[in-house]
Amino acid sequence: MTDKQITAEENSDKNERQGANWDLSNAVRNYSTLVAAQVAVAFFSFASVWLATRNLGTEGYGGIVAVIAASQVAQIFVNWTCISLARYGVEEFVETGEIGKTFWARSFILLPNTLVFLALSFLWLPIISGWLKLPPEAIWYVIAHFLVQAVWIHVQYALQGAKLPRLQGVLLAVERIIIFSGLLILVLSGKLTYLSATAIYIASPFLMTFIGLFQLRKLISWHIRFDTEILKKILKFSVPLIPFYLTGYLTTNYLDAIFISQYLSKSDLGIYSVAYQINGILMQFPTLAGSLILPFFVTLQASKSIEKVKLYMEDILPLLTLFGGLLSICAAFAMQIFIPFLFGQEINQAVIIFWILMSSAVFAIPGIIGYSPYFNSFSITYIATIMAVIAGVVNFFANFFLIPRYGLKGCAWATVLAYGASILTVMFIARRKYSLKTKWTLPAILPALAGSAYASWTENLWVALLLAFGVAFAIVLIYRNSFMQGIKLLSDYRKLLSNRA
Repeated sequence: MTDKQITAEENSDKNERQGANWDLSNAVRNYSTLVAAQVAVAFFSFASVWLATRNLGTEGYGGIVAVIAASQVAQIFVNWTCISLARYGVEEFVETGEIGKTFWARSFILLPNTLVFLALSFLWLPIISGWLKLPPEAIWYVIAHFLVQAVWIHVQYALQGAKLPRLQGVLLAVERIIIFSGLLILVLSGKLTYLSATAIYIASPFLMTFIGLFQLRKLISWHIRFDTEILKKILKFSVPLIPFYLTGYLTTNYLDAIFISQYLSKSDLGIYSVAYQINGILMQFPTLAGSLILPFFVTLQASKSIEKVKLYMEDILPLLTLFGGLLSICAAFAMQIFIPFLFGQEINQAVIIFWILMSSAVFAIPGIIGYSPYFNSFSITYIATIMAVIAGVVNFFANFFLIPRYGLKGCAWATVLAYGASILTVMFIARRKYSLKTKWTLPAILPALAGSAYASWTENLWVALLLAFGVAFAIVLIYRNSFMQGIKLLSDYRKLLSNRA
């Protein structure tokens, strides 16, 4: 194939991606590719955790988690504009076929923000190191991980803005493959320590950043352009999200890591981190769908097809929440075999912790694949801040009261309470202020919550599984008319949109 033919094919693909029909016709291919990539991410993430825990023990793996947790605390101060790169990047791409103005506008915010934060590291690093009990030699690893992740996240959102989800998924999978390969080499060479392992977690995203930028080279003018209007849009969109990122940290396992480090042991932190990482992998599946839904909603708005968005939110979202919850329950049940087999009996407690955390993932589904892309597509970002503040406050105080009394189970339930408070808040706002009906979305979460509660109370996982599916059956009977309507709409949705797009 000649250079001209390659260029013509690239231009044709770019032109197709600019329309809503591309999102529809490629929905299955995009999501299946992302799922396949996520399966690879999950597999190699599990394999990496297995290598680390088998060779360093839960305490050694807890050391890796502590370094990454410290870096993630720092990320919240520089990544408050990252979503805007996807939001306005898609808009610019649909209109012009490029994302250069949005890319550089966000870069003009990210760079000075990062430099100022690094200059103030003498203030925040000692505090975080004290919270997580990090030794002095780990400090430079925290800074390196922080810098690499800040730029890598910037590139990932640029890929979303250019409507290149499959490429982003492949790069994330390759990142995890490189991490696993690096850890394996360290194990075979006898040089694996928690710091050398952390270095691998830094090197892999560093390489992916360069590959991502290379793939974006034709969509970004490397002649740096300062666009005041785009910059104003990004700031207007992102400033309400500053409290979201500051308090959003309080809903993550990084806050949990601080509480566990204070009240429990490094070994407990390792056990909890394994369960939380598995739960995080579970949450990636709706997150991947959400990353496709935001560009789709933005593209539909550009074509004045708002009614199609509302159709999805009110009639299809409850059904997807129920199905997602049932799959999560099955995943939790499978963990009683999977976790001990891979990680050994010393980490068996992670099975019950995962059963509890599974409910937090189900609580998150309506937000990830519904409310967040919906409100972000309309640039209504203050709601995300309200959700984060509510969730953060609940998680902080729940950890404070529950961990000393109930240990790791208390920590897991604190996370569930935080996600539950968050989704209840957004549903209330959506219904009261924006006349968006929630219908049976909340009842669709109850099967997973019932299974988690019973598993936590009795640790009888068979009965917990049966109870969860029994509750699901009851929900379907109670809302059978809405359920059947959702099934019909879900099957007709793609065809309906295609006919009207």
